[in-house]
Amino acid sequence: MKVEKKILIIVLVIILIALVSGIIYVKRNPTIAVVCYHNIATAEEKEKFPDEKDWIITVDNFEEHLKYLKNHGYKTLTTEEFYNWKQGKIDLPYKSILITFDDGFLSNAHYAFPLLKKYNMNATVFVIGEFIDNSKETGWTGNVKTYMSKEVLEKVKEEYPNIEICSHSYGLHKDGAIEQSVEILKDDVKKFNTSIKETDVYCYPFGKFNDNMIQALKEEKIKMAFIYGPTKKEYRKASREDDNYIIPRLNTSHGMEVWKMALRLLLPF
Repeated sequence: MKVEKKILIIVLVIILIALVSGIIYVKRNPTIAVVCYHNIATAEEKEKFPDEKDWIITVDNFEEHLKYLKNHGYKTLTTEEFYNWKQGKIDLPYKSILITFDDGFLSNAHYAFPLLKKYNMNATVFVIGEFIDNSKETGWTGNVKTYMSKEVLEKVKEEYPNIEICSHSYGLHKDGAIEQSVEILKDDVKKFNTSIKETDVYCYPFGKFNDNMIQALKEEKIKMAFIYGPTKKEYRKASREDDNYIIPRLNTSHGMEVWKMALRLLLPF
C-alpha cells in the first residue's frame, strides 16, 4: 500500500510539473490556433462525393465545433486582430482562434456563413479568383464541387460582415503554377486585387510556396501568408515567432469529433 501511495504521489508531482511548465511556456510563447476548413455539406451530400471526403466537414459536425467555441468563451478573430497580435501590438486571450476556409466553395455561402452569423463568429475565406470569375452558380444544388460566383460573393459581402474575403491566388491553383518568375507571380496578385477584392492577406495555392512567391508577395505589400501542411509537423498553432509569410494552420477540413478539437485547442503547440 505504501508503494502504491508513493507511485500516486510521484504521478501527481509529474502532472503538477507538466501543468506549471505548460503555463510558463504559454506565457512566454503565446500561440493561437488558425483552423482550416474547405468544403461543408450534409452527411447525405458528402456520401455522394467519396473522392472529396477528406475535404468535407458535415454541417452538423461544423455546428458542433461552433457550439463548443461559443460555450467555452473562444474569441474568433479577424485577420487584422491576428496580425496585430502576431506583431506584438496587442495581447489576446488564450482562447482565441482564427477560422479560415480555402477555395471559395459555394457550400460555404449556403451552409457555413449562416451558421457563423448565427453564433456571431468571424471567419476568413481564401477564394481562388479564377474559379470565382468562371462560376455561374447562384443557388445550391448539392454539388460540393461548385464555387461561389461573383454574384454570390457580392451578396456575401453585403449580408455577412463577419466574413472576410482574402486571396488564394487568382489563377495559380494548379500544379506547378507557382514555379514562375517573380514578375508573373506579382501579376497574379495584382489581378486578384483588381478583379475580386483588394487584400493584403494571402493563402498559398495547395499551401505550397517558394522564394519567388514570397518575394512577389512582399513586393505587392501582402503582409502575411498562410500555409497548409504539407507534413503533420506543420499542422500546429501559430506563434509570434513564425515567419509572417509561413504561418501554419491546423487541419479540420475533414471534420473531427468535438472532444478531439477541444483537446487540440487546449494544447500549447
